[in-house]
Amino acid sequence: MKFKAAAFIAIALLAATSPSANAVALTSNAAGQELAAQLRNAPPSQGSEVSGVLKITFGTNRVEIPVRAQAITEDDKWKTIYTTSSVKNIPAMQIVVIHSSNAPNQYSYARATDTNSVFQKPIVINSQVAAETSLAGSDFTIADLGMDFLHWPEQIRLTATPRLGRDCYLLESRNPAAKEMVRVKSWIDKESEGVGLLVAEGYNAKDEKVKVFSLSGSSFKKVNGRMQLEKMTIRSPKKSSETVLQFDLQK
Repeated sequence: MKFKAAAFIAIALLAATSPSANAVALTSNAAGQELAAQLRNAPPSQGSEVSGVLKITFGTNRVEIPVRAQAITEDDKWKTIYTTSSVKNIPAMQIVVIHSSNAPNQYSYARATDTNSVFQKPIVINSQVAAETSLAGSDFTIADLGMDFLHWPEQIRLTATPRLGRDCYLLESRNPAAKEMVRVKSWIDKESEGVGLLVAEGYNAKDEKVKVFSLSGSSFKKVNGRMQLEKMTIRSPKKSSETVLQFDLQK
């Protein structure tokens, strides 16, 4: 599940931030914890907001759902809010992820009761439920949006390897207690002008690939002198489904 690397706009705003290129190149749990902390502790710009569309493909079926993402900073915390519109038989949904520099994420969501997007009372959930609850039926779960794997107990920095033609840090996050996705490998762009998280691959306990988040060079556009995420893709190979999140960026 910037994907700046602290917020998709935790993903979208998260993907435009990359960790310091001066970090010591080690393969150890300590180095992994440091790299994960850099990724999860970078708050987005105050008042950031972006609109877009979720393009969900499942087999031969495809649906497009408008989505709005907003980031709000509050002292040492910040929250990202994702709101989808009602489309056909898919009710509108609102997800709130509260990030903190020194505590796990907090999650809540609400679904609309009718086509006018009147939301029910928000339901507060834990990380495990967040990992099982999707955003409007897409391949993104609530935990993906919060990049919850960066809070997992094991963070191991592996030998750096290139990906998508870029020099990258390689981080492996592990949580043996998780129900489905127990391991995530993340390729993180080293360049200060880079795009942060480029690729993340999730595996289950059988070492089967269950989720792939990826960007490409064409996924970004320079707006007002700054690289911004325009498009990202997340696939669920075992479900044969794919979701493209396309953002509407100012010209």
